[in-house]
Formats: sequence, structure tokens, C-alpha cells
Amino acid sequence: MRSKAAAGLLNSAGFTNILNMSGGILAYDGGKAMGTEAFGVDQFLGQEFPDMFRLSYAMEEGMRQLYIALQECTDDPQTVEMLDRFARYEDGHKAKLLASFPGNEGEESQDVSKLEGGFDKQQFLDHYRVHLPEKRDMIELGMMLETQALDLYSRLSRETEDQQSNALFTFLASEEKMHLQVLSRELDML
Repeated sequence: MRSKAAAGLLNSAGFTNILNMSGGILAYDGGKAMGTEAFGVDQFLGQEFPDMFRLSYAMEEGMRQLYIALQECTDDPQTVEMLDRFARYEDGHKAKLLASFPGNEGEESQDVSKLEGGFDKQQFLDHYRVHLPEKRDMIELGMMLETQALDLYSRLSRETEDQQSNALFTFLASEEKMHLQVLSRELDML
């Protein structure tokens, strides 16, 4: 009944693509969120801004490297091209980070084993080397990682008291949101 009321409110606010699932959340049989609420946050706790910046930059680079490495897991030219585009988005994120926060340097030599949102890059590579991915798998993987990153950066922006760190995490959350929109369009086209 609550979701029906929420759907009615959204409809009256002008939203048109609203779904209210029969049976509610108990009937949901799709993807599940993983990790605790604090997942990924612990990497940033107790850090000064320069370290938070470098860690964020390294996570963007980790994502770029993941997309490039995943190209070797498929022989579909369209999937390879799409993964290349995804890698270039991460390059764009890194460039925007450097431009938006001048005086902070991202270090290419920093540990890039963690991805946006806090996931371990090697786990995904190991999985997809065994289970050869299709284009849809790669889009859904990207959406999952970007959603996790959006959630992480949104939580960090609310929890940090330092203005510069807050600006960093707010900026990163908006970048992840834009990237999610791109991935959503890719899925729609598929």
C-alpha cells in the first residue's frame, strides 16, 4: 500500500514511467545490493583531503583499467568498442577531477586495485575470464559499479565536515550519476 501511494504521488508530480511491483519488495527476484552500509567508506575515514583526492583518482583509474582488461574477455567487436568508450569516460572523470580541484595531483603509480565504490578489481577480472561476458553483462556490471560509487560518494558528501572534501564527494557523485545515465541509454539501445 505504501508503494501504491508513492506511485500516486510520483504520478501527480509528473513522472510517467512508474512501476509498482505486485507483491512488493518480497516478490522482487532481481539484483541485490551487496555489502554493509559502511562498505567503501572505511577507505576514506581519517584521511586528509589530498589522500581522499588521490584515492578517488586511483579508483577512477582502476575502473579505466578494468574496462580495458575486460576487452580481452570477449571476442565481440561491439562489446570491445563499448568497453573502450567506458574506459574513455573514466579518463574524462580523471581530467575533470584535476581541473575541478587544481593543485591536487592524481598519481598513476598509486594502488589501483580498488574500483569506484570500493570493489576489488581482480575479483571482477577473474570472474569474467571464466564466464565470458556479453555486451549486456558489461553494461550491467558498469551500472552496478557506478551505482555503488554514486551511493558511496553521496554518503561521504553527507558525512564529511571538511568543505573541500564535501565538494570533492559531491562532484564525484554527480559524475557517477551522469555516467549512469550514459549506461542506461546503452542498455535501452540494446
